[in-house]
Amino acid sequence: MHTVPTTGLKRGPHALLHLVSTFQIKTDTKWLVQIARYLDRASFRLTAACFYDDGPIREQLEDLGVETHNLDVGDERDPRAILRARRLIVETGCKIVHTHLLRADLFGGIAARWAGVPAIVSTVYAMGQYRRAHRRRSDRFLDAACAILPTHAVAVSEAVKRDCIDRLNMDQDRIAVIHTGIDPPAAVDPSRVAALKAEWGIGSDEALVVTVARLSYEKGVDTLIDAAAVLHKTHPQARVVVVGSGPDGGALESRVRHLGLDGVVRFAGFHDDVWPALEAADVVCLPSKSEGMPNVLLEAMSVGCPVVATAVGGMPEVITSGKNGLLVEPEAAQHLAEAICRLLDDHATARKLGEAAKRTVDQHFLARDVVARYGELYEGLLAPGRQKRVGVVTAS
Repeated sequence: MHTVPTTGLKRGPHALLHLVSTFQIKTDTKWLVQIARYLDRASFRLTAACFYDDGPIREQLEDLGVETHNLDVGDERDPRAILRARRLIVETGCKIVHTHLLRADLFGGIAARWAGVPAIVSTVYAMGQYRRAHRRRSDRFLDAACAILPTHAVAVSEAVKRDCIDRLNMDQDRIAVIHTGIDPPAAVDPSRVAALKAEWGIGSDEALVVTVARLSYEKGVDTLIDAAAVLHKTHPQARVVVVGSGPDGGALESRVRHLGLDGVVRFAGFHDDVWPALEAADVVCLPSKSEGMPNVLLEAMSVGCPVVATAVGGMPEVITSGKNGLLVEPEAAQHLAEAICRLLDDHATARKLGEAAKRTVDQHFLARDVVARYGELYEGLLAPGRQKRVGVVTAS
C-alpha cells in the first residue's frame, strides 16, 4: 500500500473505498485499474472490494499496491452483502465510498449511508433502460434507489448527466461530468496484428472494418450487418469483424446467414486485449443505438484509426463530424455504409481524420489527466464547508 506517514500537523491520506460487483474485466473495473494507477497516493489510501467473483482485475489492483477484498456474497438478494460492506467501510475508516454499477450502487450505497460516510459517489456509465445488462421488473424502483443513495454522482458524459436529471430527477448540482479516460500502449506489436489478421482470414488486398461491442440490442450490431450488405455490393473486398460476445450473438449470426454474408461478416468473440484488433482495422465502426461514453471509441481514436460512429449519447461530445471522425444517425444502415465507403475510398481523408482523432485523445482523454479530475472531486467533497455544487468538474 502507498501511504504517507503523519508527522506533526501533516495530514495523512484520505481513506477511499471503491466497490464493484466483480473483479472480472468490465468497463467499470478497467477504469478502476486506471484510478489505481494514477490517483495521488499521498492524498488517498485506496481500497477496492467486489461483492462476488474474483477475477484478473484483482491481481492488477494488488500489483498497483491496492488492498483488495471479496465480500463473497453471490446472491443478489442476500442482505449479508450490506452487512459485509458496512463492516469493511468501518474497518477501513473510509471517508469516501465510490460505487460502480447496480449491485455496488445499491448494497454499497445502503451500507455507506448506514455507516455515516460523508461522501458517497456513484459513477453512471450508461443511459436509460440500457444502464444494465439484465432488465428486471423492479428496474424503476432500483433506479430510484440508486439515484438517492449517493451524495454525488459522476456522469461519464453530458448526455448521461441529462438522462440522470430528466429520467431520474437527480439534482444537477450533485452530478459531476468527468469523461472517460484511457491509457493507450506506447506501441502494439506488429506481429500480433499480423497474426490476428491471419486468424481472421484477412488478405492483403482486403479492407477491414472492426467493431468492438457487447452483442446486445443497444450496440446496433444489427445495423452494421445491414450496412455490410450494402457495402459488399460496392466493396466486395471489404470484411467486417465483430469483436465481442453477448445475449444477441445467436440472432446476429442468423441475420448474417440470412443476408448471405457468411464470408463478409465474422464474429471473433470476446478479446481481453482489443489493441491489436484496433491496429488491424482500416475503419472502426460504432453503430450504437444508445451509449454513455464507450471506451472503444477513445481507444480506436488513440491509435489514429478513423472512426464512423452514431450521433448518440456522449459520442458527439468527442467527435466533430468531418474533423476527427464521421457521425451518422443511428439505425440508418445506408448512411452508415456510405460513411464507411467514404473512408475506404478516400485514404487522405481517412488519414487526416485518424490523426485528428489521436490529437483529441492526447489532449483531453488520457487516463492520468482524467484521474486527476477525480482527485479534485474527492478533495472538494471532503473540504471543510464544501459546497453542494460539483457539476463544474469536467474533462474538457
